[in-house]
Amino acid sequence: MDNNLISPLGIFRWTMVGSISMVSILGNGFIIVVSGNRWLQNRKMAASDLLLTSLSISRVCLHVTFGLFYVLKVSIGDAYMGTSAYDAIIFACMFSTLASLWCASWLSVFYCVKVTNFANRFLLWLKPRINVLSIRLLGMSVISLVVISVPFFWSYAEEKKRCNLTGSLPVNISKRCQASLFIFHPLHLSVASMNFIITITANVLLIISLWKHTQNLKKSGILAKDLSTQIHITIMKPLVCYILLCLLFFTGMLFLSGSFVYTFDAKNFLSDIIFTTFPSAHTIILILTNPKLKALLIQNKLASSSL
Repeated sequence: MDNNLISPLGIFRWTMVGSISMVSILGNGFIIVVSGNRWLQNRKMAASDLLLTSLSISRVCLHVTFGLFYVLKVSIGDAYMGTSAYDAIIFACMFSTLASLWCASWLSVFYCVKVTNFANRFLLWLKPRINVLSIRLLGMSVISLVVISVPFFWSYAEEKKRCNLTGSLPVNISKRCQASLFIFHPLHLSVASMNFIITITANVLLIISLWKHTQNLKKSGILAKDLSTQIHITIMKPLVCYILLCLLFFTGMLFLSGSFVYTFDAKNFLSDIIFTTFPSAHTIILILTNPKLKALLIQNKLASSSL
């Protein structure tokens, strides 16, 4: 058992991480149940619901694997470091993190294309095709992620072999195996950067569309907000929040990159809080800014309080 994790700071740490993860699991589970219920009723799923469900599933997998890592760390300690179970948990956590980034990015693109209304040949061509194209782009992104990850997995396997051959003490092996996980940092940074650029582009297009629409209203002498303006603002709220959360996510990655070995110190504690807060906060924002999800959440709250 890791003594750092059962110290007062350690207990506070995994309590915070567990609480944030539980909120995210409940929120994403709510989205999955609502979307699944719609699919059972209509026998089909809209592109937005499919993207949102894929995002929620990937985030549930992320928090479950991350929580499992903490449980094994507390109960077993360094004994499972470098084992097949350890590798499977870490790889599942990393893959679900990167997959969730792609899901969130293509969801942003989907909303952007649906809402923007200024004249552009490419956007006019894209609008009627975005339902199918967004799903295909997500599938291609996940497949590309698997293919690109293969060289990194191969390098990790080779590094692990060298680590097991040269490490004479269990502690040394543990540190070496943890340090070898930083082989995946270029993959993390590149995927996160691409998704950040995609989200920024979608947000800029929405701002341009809103500005042009507002100018047209002023020329027409209409000063009140119409339905299109309200839709623009409604869609932009979660996108702006997601950009801020992405910046927070990058900060966590930089904190983690500063250490060559994953330790349970204050710096990595902050990284864990950031990594768990990023998907949890975005899930809550998606629920609260989605009229249907928000209405169902309030309805369920009222039903549970009346019992």
